[in-house]
Amino acid sequence: MRPTDESFNVTAVLSDGSPLPVSELADAMVVDLESMPAFEHKPEVAVGNATLPVPDGPFAVCLPLPVAGFGHVVVCADNGGEGYKAAEVSGKTMNFCLEAASSRVAAVTRAEAGFRESGTQFSADYRARISQAQTLLEDALKKRSDEMASAKLAMSSLGESLHAGEMLVVEHAQSRIAASPARTGFRLGCNGFRYPELGEKYAALFGDLLNFATLPFYRARTEEREGERDFARAEKILEWTTRDGIEPKGHPLVWFHQAGIPAWLKGRSYEQVRAAHRDYVRDAVGRFRNRIKMWDVINEAHDWANDFDYTPDQLVEMTRLAADTSREADPNAFRIVNCCWTWSEYVAHGRNYSRTIGRPACSVLQYLRNLMDAGVDFEAIGLQMYYPQRDLFEIDRQLDRFCRFGKPVHITELGVSSSTRQVDHLEIARVHFVRQWHGPWSESVQADWLEAFSTLCYSKPSVEAMTWWDFCDPAFIPHSGLVDEDLRPKEAYHRLHRLTRAWRSHGQ
Repeated sequence: MRPTDESFNVTAVLSDGSPLPVSELADAMVVDLESMPAFEHKPEVAVGNATLPVPDGPFAVCLPLPVAGFGHVVVCADNGGEGYKAAEVSGKTMNFCLEAASSRVAAVTRAEAGFRESGTQFSADYRARISQAQTLLEDALKKRSDEMASAKLAMSSLGESLHAGEMLVVEHAQSRIAASPARTGFRLGCNGFRYPELGEKYAALFGDLLNFATLPFYRARTEEREGERDFARAEKILEWTTRDGIEPKGHPLVWFHQAGIPAWLKGRSYEQVRAAHRDYVRDAVGRFRNRIKMWDVINEAHDWANDFDYTPDQLVEMTRLAADTSREADPNAFRIVNCCWTWSEYVAHGRNYSRTIGRPACSVLQYLRNLMDAGVDFEAIGLQMYYPQRDLFEIDRQLDRFCRFGKPVHITELGVSSSTRQVDHLEIARVHFVRQWHGPWSESVQADWLEAFSTLCYSKPSVEAMTWWDFCDPAFIPHSGLVDEDLRPKEAYHRLHRLTRAWRSHGQ
């Protein structure tokens, strides 16, 4: 999908009918029918209005939208799943609220029909929600000539269909779980980075809930001086996980991010960097052979973390090197290619974590397709899902897109907050902290989200692991720990504990 020389306008309002602020419209983008932006673009915005480029293929439009009675999420309009075509929109104005409401009702009812074929029956609450969404949408369509009245009715419909869509996928997931044997091999974990610092209480709380731990192999810390490698921190955590029967995973072996690049490696040629990483991967995996089987062999190599400014082909070859060298060092290594920003918004922004990309960027889906096309051999796809900014219906659809590659999927990093208390932490926190899901973030809202997301993951046979990040506050996402700084378990900890016990007892 490529941009044309044409453009179109998008108008949007809040639920009370007031124009959508420029701050929201600035994040409007055109995406393909897999929700991926295909090229860099920036809307021209004014209050209530954005001008976007017209792509040359079927496309959708998405933008963040505060929806009264639901929350603040990214919403998409895709013409009922068919996508918009250039001739239909070029030079015209789209009533985004009406199009989004219509597209969401169509998507939910289409999904419902498919789920019913597999035997799922849905609750009266779901049926009431989708029925009300359809009625409000019909009213909005009747008033299409009155754009403001139509948009306000559409927003009410959207609030109902967003709830209905979430209920639909969670109820379907629960139905699938009830109809299937317990998944004894499902991995539920966190990083274990705070051991031994926080001692045996931390270890006990962790082990009572989780069976999987991520161990640190960040090269900027493990090899500050060339050839002098220090894996003592990972060794110490591994002593605990081995003692307590928790499966370990090493993370990450290759990462072209400042945390993965020692100062001495910067400025070296592509071949020199390849040789240095081949040696590091061989040493790390070989040293822990028979003790750590599972590895994130490369992290975020889809243009998000690319401090060496490698081309897409070079990133594919670096991924091959990481995967092949891991297998050479340990024939039983389980190799995960780890990805972030799974909706690939950075493609539209033209920036990665540290700089302007300077060429057409590669989306996560395209990166994985490039790996498949090149025959890169690895076992699992890793996905990070920090503050996904989408409702659970869209998250469910996104997970299915990655499951269709036919490889196991691991949710490798994941977190939402338990508080709205602002902290001066990472940029990711400041960017996404204001957005809400079913109300301001709190311990109960965090627990609701985690329970629903975990249910979706556990219901999908292809999703084999889920790793929360972090176990304890302070955390990468502020207040996202399952326990607080005093090691007090939060509601999310207790909710997940009850949920996993129910899963384990299923079928006994």
